[in-house]
Amino acid sequence: MSVIEKDFRKYDETGSWPMVYQKIRNESSLKAIADGLTIGEAKKPENRSRNRYRDVSPYDHSRVILKKNDNDYINASLVTVPEACRRYILTQGPLEQTISQFWQMVWEQKSKAILMLNRTIEKGTLKCHQYWPMGEEHGSIDEMVMEDVGLKVTWIEQEAMHDFNLTTLELEDTVSGTSREIFHFQYMTWPDFGVPTSPAEFLNFLMAVREYGVLEENVGPAVIHCSAGIGRSGTFCLVDSSLLLIEKTKDMNSFDLMSVLIDMRSYRMGLIQTPDQLRFSYMAIIEGGHQILADKNSTLDVVSSYIANHEDSPPPPPPPVRTTSLSPQHISNRPPPPSSRPPSRKTISRQNALEPTTEISDSVDNRLTPEQEPDEDPSSLQGDEQHNSMYAVRRRKREDRKKNTNEQIKRMKEKQRKSELRFRRRDYIRPLAVGLAILLGGYILYRYYWKY
Repeated sequence: MSVIEKDFRKYDETGSWPMVYQKIRNESSLKAIADGLTIGEAKKPENRSRNRYRDVSPYDHSRVILKKNDNDYINASLVTVPEACRRYILTQGPLEQTISQFWQMVWEQKSKAILMLNRTIEKGTLKCHQYWPMGEEHGSIDEMVMEDVGLKVTWIEQEAMHDFNLTTLELEDTVSGTSREIFHFQYMTWPDFGVPTSPAEFLNFLMAVREYGVLEENVGPAVIHCSAGIGRSGTFCLVDSSLLLIEKTKDMNSFDLMSVLIDMRSYRMGLIQTPDQLRFSYMAIIEGGHQILADKNSTLDVVSSYIANHEDSPPPPPPPVRTTSLSPQHISNRPPPPSSRPPSRKTISRQNALEPTTEISDSVDNRLTPEQEPDEDPSSLQGDEQHNSMYAVRRRKREDRKKNTNEQIKRMKEKQRKSELRFRRRDYIRPLAVGLAILLGGYILYRYYWKY
């Protein structure tokens, strides 16, 4: 049994995950102080509006520096794991006012992929602005033009997998006319501050991403984000790097997992936000590591332990039985590699991309209410009539979702406007009150000295 497995069992049996997580936080803080890490650029007044959260800032030594504009700041960090030959750009979910800088970073860093580990709206809160075109077939647009940085993003196609969507985009420099293909992976079932349903589900996603070669050393670093760019993003990077170390050494005892995480935290603060995310990282690394080493004995033990510690909630589905090592050709529901794709990508995709994407969205949290139920059962129809009916139902559901999303965004903007107005009024009232107090004090002193 490896050290990682022994630690996992010990922390599970003693219920000490919160203490282990706190120890990592403390050691990371001490290391940051000892190394003299600063966040001066993030705290400059002109950059505060570019940060989604006040307590998540990139370190000055590892922040990504923009090249084209006068202001070179973006809330993004270059995280490197030299032992695994990995580089990642971890960033926050783009704000409405930082979309141009986000795409400028993708272009300048020569990234081939964007890994989005969140939804734009989670639990009724806007977690990330819609920064990429979703295509007219999905009730959105085909192109986004950012004149301030001279870039244009064009939707090419979308493929819906079991737990994620893969969108192919074209990023063009409008000045030079050169363009690149960008793969946008959006993991749809990873809750904020939570963990995926099972390690097997997550490993399927990881291996599908790897299959496209977007994490390799010979290409620009992949851009990875959730909402803050530290919790889910940190979990992904830790698991990917650790499994790569196991692949290189063929030994699960060849590295210290805690040290890897603490070193990663010296590039971007706060990676992995909860004890549950830390625990899940161990689970995914153990399962993935044993698949790499062709050891089929530990998976059931790990999953059984997971279920035993989550008896109050519905148990996750068990991982699929694997009899071979963890490699791309054995991953189910994976997208085809780029070389096997049909040449006429745009024409084919716009005929087929709609149905699977709508099906995935509806299966998670966009189910029809009784008022939205279809008037007739599409299964009772035949041929074109059935297809047209299903298309109409899906189009109506898509329009309803778009309307609800717009209403949520409108309410949040109105709430933000009222909040800003309240603070503005307070800024006006405060000096007025101070002035009146000074006048009153002066009058009292005048009356006192005039009397005596």
